[in-house]
Amino acid sequence: MSNRKKGMRKGTALRQNRQPMYRSMIQNGDVIQKRFTLPGTLSSTAGAIVGVTSFKASGVETSPATEWASFAARYQQYRVKSIHFIGDPCSNVNGFSNNEFNSQMYVGDYINASVPGSAAQVLSDERAIVVSTAKRINFLVTSSRNPNAMLWNPTSATLPAANDYSIVMASSTATGLLPLSSAIYVYVIEWIVEFRGSQ
Repeated sequence: MSNRKKGMRKGTALRQNRQPMYRSMIQNGDVIQKRFTLPGTLSSTAGAIVGVTSFKASGVETSPATEWASFAARYQQYRVKSIHFIGDPCSNVNGFSNNEFNSQMYVGDYINASVPGSAAQVLSDERAIVVSTAKRINFLVTSSRNPNAMLWNPTSATLPAANDYSIVMASSTATGLLPLSSAIYVYVIEWIVEFRGSQ
């Protein structure tokens, strides 16, 4: 089995057991760096899989909506520097045994606003990894993945599709079935966003 299949590969996307490195807000000259977070639950379908799910850079605009609106009103431009997914399996919370969570998650990243249509497409990405559903998922992708994402965008408009990027994940019946319609992971999404140009 290759290193990639074991969830061990070169690059910056995967950081096992990594804690968020940023304080809530950092100022560097005229640029403000802000950390936004959003907790959630990733659930299986009636077909006993986790369907293709994406967490986009542009998601920061609508997910923690109140906090985002406050900063968008104070600054003229922004860019999303990174997205970080930390997810822990719900097997212990729900009383399932690890055998019932004996499946695999495919995790990767996509540039632009495109999203893969199947688990196989998630896995086909050259940066994709495979993680046991009984283990923590800790995945980081930075704006360097998409050069357009490093451009500044007006806070008065949504992030252009060409400047977007995302973390994507899914499971497949080929890797084993999960409990039906159940919470599989509890997670926190972390976005690091830079703002500039007070208004």
